[in-house]
Amino acid sequence: MNTDDRLICNRIMEAADNCYNRDIPVETDFLDLYKQTLFCSIIKDLPPVSYKVMGGYDLAERKVIQFLPYEEYPADLPYTVLKIVPVQAKFSEKLTHRDYLGAILNLGIVREKIGDIVINDDSVLLFCTNKIADFLVQNIVKVRNTYVRTEIIDAEDFEYVPSYEEIRGTVASVRLDSVIALGFNSSRNHIISYIEEGKVAVNGRIITSNAYSIKDNDIISVRGLGKIRYVNTLSETRKGRILILIHKFI
Repeated sequence: MNTDDRLICNRIMEAADNCYNRDIPVETDFLDLYKQTLFCSIIKDLPPVSYKVMGGYDLAERKVIQFLPYEEYPADLPYTVLKIVPVQAKFSEKLTHRDYLGAILNLGIVREKIGDIVINDDSVLLFCTNKIADFLVQNIVKVRNTYVRTEIIDAEDFEYVPSYEEIRGTVASVRLDSVIALGFNSSRNHIISYIEEGKVAVNGRIITSNAYSIKDNDIISVRGLGKIRYVNTLSETRKGRILILIHKFI
């Protein structure tokens, strides 16, 4: 483990220790997939506390770890959900994830305070730490040249289910590289570089082996390409290839 990784693990462990020593809920900032993988490597070393990993919805990539003195300890959610809408929708630009993130970072907010940014047809959902929610409501008023309105929505009643398209195709085996290549309509050779560079996560854990075996309902995230779910195997062809079903999230 290098120095940077050790520092990340120490910060997570410090939050767990604070929870244990002070008997109060303590949460981390939002962790990306790599940091979540580091957390998995130190779970065995945690003090005797309970924890929850939450990102606002089931398929969230960036997540907060909330440490609790015990499993059923009453605690508020460690994040706030914001909704951003254009003030005049018909005059708004076609804004991207990068545009919204840039507008937030230009306010002096560090990336770790922000979770996923979900773009819908008529609005954007933004997950953030509780402490900066009011600041963002007051200050996210313009994204590029589009004036917007930002409001807090009820996180307890919030539910978001991503849209997806179904992909069916055959692979020689249910290996990570083969499934990703089919899901993103690419070649295995092209996909291998993403895996080797640590850009691929399965269920939130970075995987660097292209031969990793995929299981039913595994969620695969590929930085720069998107996210897919390997649903299951449908059948086997006469030539021994495997027909599989994938959901590619839109």
